Amino acid sequence: MRKNNPKAGVTSNYLIPKGPIKLMPRCMFKNKTKSQQAAVINRGHLIPCCWLDNANTLNHPIMKELLKVSKINEVEDIEQILFSKEWQEFEKNLRERNMDKILDCCKHHCRLREDKDKLKIETHYGKAGGVEFSRKSRM
Repeated sequence: MRKNNPKAGVTSNYLIPKGPIKLMPRCMFKNKTKSQQAAVINRGHLIPCCWLDNANTLNHPIMKELLKVSKINEVEDIEQILFSKEWQEFEKNLRERNMDKILDCCKHHCRLREDKDKLKIETHYGKAGGVEFSRKSRM
């Protein structure tokens, strides 16, 4: 079933609006102030950005394809990862706005937000270091 529906059995923590969204992938920005750099996760894989480093996204079939070719200690040069077929496909889908082939995490973090569609996340830590409370609110 997963071959026909790559999202089968995968849950998302992101609220993606119905209808068209304007996407500006920050991993592709030329402007340094708004760009998002690639990241390395604790398992030694290079990923397009740190926002993708969460359990639901890492377990998504699209991300699993990227992870297969992204282990840093298995390549001679990072460019082998960046120019791999899987990474080029990921970049092409972002560039061409193939929304059905773009991760929900990307749609959430890299969509252009307008007016009251701004999101503020607050996390407050107690004296013992644990999370006292966390809340999401619209701005």
